[in-house]
Amino acid sequence: MKKSFIVIGLGRFGASVAKALEAQNCDVLAMDIKEDSVSRIANDVSHCVIADSTNISALKDLGVASIDHAVVCIGNSLQASILTILNLKKLGVKRITVRADEEDHMDVYKMLGADDVIIPEEASAISLANQIISDNILDYYVVSADYAIVKLIVGKNFETKTLMELDIRNRFDINIVGILKSGEFYIPRGTDAINPNDVLVVVGKTPKIRKFDNFLNN
Repeated sequence: MKKSFIVIGLGRFGASVAKALEAQNCDVLAMDIKEDSVSRIANDVSHCVIADSTNISALKDLGVASIDHAVVCIGNSLQASILTILNLKKLGVKRITVRADEEDHMDVYKMLGADDVIIPEEASAISLANQIISDNILDYYVVSADYAIVKLIVGKNFETKTLMELDIRNRFDINIVGILKSGEFYIPRGTDAINPNDVLVVVGKTPKIRKFDNFLNN
């Protein structure tokens, strides 16, 4: 089942997150209080609304309580970000990621219940979008328009197999360039096994990595 997202605040960063999530075929609701901000991405994101996230009734009417992950990108208004986080928590949104413009605001957002707080200069919108699509992706680094390096955790129900048995290169067209076991990193060989809770460093095209993630964790 696809995860659902709401992106609140459609400035340059928020719009990029919303479009990147849409490009990965996620269920995305893009929202801003300004009509022109919504209009700019209306052709790129299927569901866009003009609404005030500081108004909990507006969020209720949009069905935000059933959304898996909220990304708050208001940025330029501490008060609006705070009220939005509080509203999302009251509605029971499962996970909240917040953009902060200043480091001083990060602790405030965390105290209010934000699960992750990022400063745009420290993570690109595309990397953030790809990382939050899956709970198993720990880090995502864009190499080019097509390729990425991803840290991916192996699901607890995965059946232990060696790399040779899995034949990952031929089956998924990706490469595992490193494995972290109990915090220790090493470059794997074909005879090495992949176990539940291992962290894999994977290189490949994003759709291929997504397919491999589903294989490891479903």
